[in-house]
Amino acid sequence: MFTPQLSFIRKADGGVCARAVVIFVHGITEGTEQFREPAAWAGEMGMDSVVLSLPGHGGTAGAFARSGRKAWEDCVYEAVERCRREYDHIFLVGHSMGGLLSMLAWLHDAERIAGVVVIGCPLHVWVAGRAVRHILDVRYQPETDDAEVEAMRHAVNVAPGSTLGYLRWLPRLRDLFAMMRTVRRGLPRLAVPLLVVQGMRDELVDARRSLQCFRRRVSPEWLQTLELPRSTHFLYPPAEWGRLREAMRGMWTAISGS
Repeated sequence: MFTPQLSFIRKADGGVCARAVVIFVHGITEGTEQFREPAAWAGEMGMDSVVLSLPGHGGTAGAFARSGRKAWEDCVYEAVERCRREYDHIFLVGHSMGGLLSMLAWLHDAERIAGVVVIGCPLHVWVAGRAVRHILDVRYQPETDDAEVEAMRHAVNVAPGSTLGYLRWLPRLRDLFAMMRTVRRGLPRLAVPLLVVQGMRDELVDARRSLQCFRRRVSPEWLQTLELPRSTHFLYPPAEWGRLREAMRGMWTAISGS
């Protein structure tokens, strides 16, 4: 049975009045549960978290088909604008397409955006054969013992639809590729601390080409990269999950002083 993953807000630990907030943005067809633990990391550092569920997510396949790039971008831009009224520092953390949306938010209006973290960000896409198998297993196999399949299943936040109905998702994939092109063109303009985290076994992102693109187009003054050799798009071994945690906390501490 499909259970929608909804937006949520997590306040800083200890009842402190936070001066900084982290806005978490998921990827295409994804949900919010993947950010429960990172939001707790932010809370431990005295920062609030706003975890977004993008339009068209958390509902039916038809609702997803009717959503699109403008609605997704507007959702993020509006969240940033709301947070500007309350916080001195805003951090954006995006997984997959959420990374594109996070960088687009800075390019749209950089005021008070103190840092951006992108995880598995698809500047270039490469769909491995096992990704296709995993997608089919998630859709048509209710249970498996494959950890990569279950990690993907846990991330999905759109209810299953009819097989032919998925053709209506093609415009949303065009939206994704259009955002990739826009971000690639905009990378030389980025002037904000940017942490790029990339699993090197990513089955959906061309890890090496994407990293090369960041390194060629973003000034070294702003760029930090973290390669996770055993991580996929959705599954992070405990040791590498710990490295991600420390890298994110390091950025937040260096900028906000938390």
